[in-house]
Amino acid sequence: MSSSTVTMRKKGLADYRYFPENNLPGVFLTHDYVDAIRNTLPELPEMKRRRYEKMGLSMHDVLFLANDVNVAEFFDTTITKGADVKLATNWIMGDVAAYMKNEKLTINEIKLSPQELAELIASIKDGTISGKIGKEIVDPAEIEKMVEKVVSENPKQLEQYHGGKTKLQDYFAGQVMKLSKGKANPGLLNKILLEKLNAKS
Repeated sequence: MSSSTVTMRKKGLADYRYFPENNLPGVFLTHDYVDAIRNTLPELPEMKRRRYEKMGLSMHDVLFLANDVNVAEFFDTTITKGADVKLATNWIMGDVAAYMKNEKLTINEIKLSPQELAELIASIKDGTISGKIGKEIVDPAEIEKMVEKVVSENPKQLEQYHGGKTKLQDYFAGQVMKLSKGKANPGLLNKILLEKLNAKS
């Protein structure tokens, strides 16, 4: 017995004719209604890419920044804090991205805020610090080493801090700042310092 496929019946275009359903009312949407819905939507990826292109960024930059909504938000916030667009892009795609990759962290988990990055970029741009120093400041591992050194060398103050003298945080911060020759980012320094001080309790 041989297997074969046999045409049972043919259907043409006429079999798929559209018939209006009299019991279903038509739907008519006004432009205002459609615009209202559109305005509630977040910025769509294509719109974000076009906006970044208009900033003068390369397609490589655009695709990197727009690929992750959290990276895009970090970038946008850094820009709103006054950072140079290209410098912000270079830092986020360079040292920040490398740190995230090495530490297996998302941009929301790093100890650097857009405000702090903007301040860092401004300091480099106006010559207050060099780009090399800036990279050391951004690296939380470098600041963490300094914090650990200061905390371990001041056991008496650490004991007093745990005893309730929380104002000693300023003392520790001052010592770390002194160790960094005044170049550590204060916001980043204090975040790491607090974690270390409270972890010891």
